[in-house]
Amino acid sequence: MRERRLNAAGQYHVCFVCTEEVRRLPRINGEGVDLEFVRVDLGIESLAVLSTGEKAGNPRWFESEQERLRREQQKLSRKEKKGPDGPSNNWERQRKRVAKVHQRIQDRRKDFIEKLTTRLVEKFDVI
Repeated sequence: MRERRLNAAGQYHVCFVCTEEVRRLPRINGEGVDLEFVRVDLGIESLAVLSTGEKAGNPRWFESEQERLRREQQKLSRKEKKGPDGPSNNWERQRKRVAKVHQRIQDRRKDFIEKLTTRLVEKFDVI
C-alpha cells in the first residue's frame, strides 16, 4: 500500500507499509542484573523530568519563530485573495510561505521529541 500526499506547504510525503523482523534490544546492564528503569513526568517549564533528576528542556520552538511567522502572515493579509480564476498567484505563493513556517516549527518539535525518545529507549530498559 502506497500513498502520496501534498501538505499545505507544498511538500510531498510518501507513506508505505513494509514488514520487518522485530529485534529485541539487549538489556542495558546485561542479563543477570536488575532492569534499568526510569519514570518520566511531562510538564510545561521542562518538557520532561526523569526520575534520575535529568530535565529535558522545553525549547519553545513557536516563540523562536513567532516574529517570522507574524511577518509572513501580515504579508499574506495584505495580498488580494480573490481573482477571476480563484485565489491570486501572489496570495497563493504567500500562503505557502506561511505554511512553510508552520511546517518548520512542526518539524523541529517532532525532531526534538524523536531524539529524546530514542535516547530514553537506548539508555533505559523500562520507561
